[in-house]
Amino acid sequence: MRKFFLLLRALPMRLYFYALFSCLGFAGCEQHLYRRDEGRPARVAPAGPLPGPPLAAPVPPRPALAVPGIALVINGQPHRLLVQARNDSARPLSTVAYFADDDRARQHPTLVRGFDGRFTFTLRDAAGQQVFQRQLRKADFAKVGTADIVVESAVAPPAFLGYSAALGALVFTVDFAVPDSDDGFQAVLLLNLKGQVVRLSPGRGLSGGPDCDPALAHDGRAMLTNAEIIRPGLPPLRLARPGADLAGAFFLTDTTVLAVYDPGKNRPVRLPDGLLSYERRATPQQLQAPNAFVVSVANGQVLSKFHYHGYYEGMGYSVPHHCLPATRTCYLLDEKRGLYLLPAAAPGPPAVMRFAEMPRFVAPQWAQEVRFEMQGEDAQFAFYADTLHPRRIRYQRLQD
Repeated sequence: MRKFFLLLRALPMRLYFYALFSCLGFAGCEQHLYRRDEGRPARVAPAGPLPGPPLAAPVPPRPALAVPGIALVINGQPHRLLVQARNDSARPLSTVAYFADDDRARQHPTLVRGFDGRFTFTLRDAAGQQVFQRQLRKADFAKVGTADIVVESAVAPPAFLGYSAALGALVFTVDFAVPDSDDGFQAVLLLNLKGQVVRLSPGRGLSGGPDCDPALAHDGRAMLTNAEIIRPGLPPLRLARPGADLAGAFFLTDTTVLAVYDPGKNRPVRLPDGLLSYERRATPQQLQAPNAFVVSVANGQVLSKFHYHGYYEGMGYSVPHHCLPATRTCYLLDEKRGLYLLPAAAPGPPAVMRFAEMPRFVAPQWAQEVRFEMQGEDAQFAFYADTLHPRRIRYQRLQD
């Protein structure tokens, strides 16, 4: 050991300190490595491949944003139609109507109050550019109904029936009804592609009137309301007939309409107890004359006519019918007699099949049969029409 220190003393001072610090550093490093190995368990090679990081849950696709409005095609191009209806409480309305407390009393003026409403129609093209925007108010529909119903009614969204390229018009129905009552009316509205009102016509009555749902012909070349047939380039064909009330009307084909009338007129009658009532009065000639007419849409010509008394009146008229494309036949129900079979392809007098001529339905239904139901005034029926033999029909009475 003495020789070792003597050797150190013989070294220059710089080399002495270098040797001393090298020894100390080596000792500290050795001590540090010893502590790490002592505190960590031995590594064991995995038996298989190392697991990867956990897979992230798949991100669900973002739902497509709902585009407001109704999609439709105009002149071969896609469009969007947005229809809005809002009450306008900032614009109060009022009018004078005449009511009676009961059927004995004279009518007296009554102030009716309500609020205005706005109907907004917006048409946009495929790029989202506005084609037109038109706003109508409740007063714009007053000529179709009565002022008191317009004032009292709450605003309801118009229903879109379709676009007629032949008429160049978007077709809507708009309902007006007095809250908590059965008083109301419907308007049929036609707007052209500039947003201008082309026609305003009466629709189906909400508490009475003919059985006539506003409808476009399948080819779009005519529009039927409960008062007229609207045609391109021609004046509307009025359905009113003298000495009768329209009971119902509907398209037989794109070019023909069946209109059924109730002969006579309602007349006021004072009952013995003083109450006022109404009764139907018709002359013998009116009762004997045909009351159902197949009319040409193009020129209004009557193509065929016949007697039909299967309609009935409750809250308005009902003409029970069903048109079956498979047999190209329209079936009219007369629950006291049977069925009227009206050919759609070649309008002519209908064939009448009495209930006594039709076998009762016994299951099963045949493969070539088509089932449809019709509601009469007192009973409901199901019919099974043979599409291979249109005059072969079975029936069953569902309920009375």
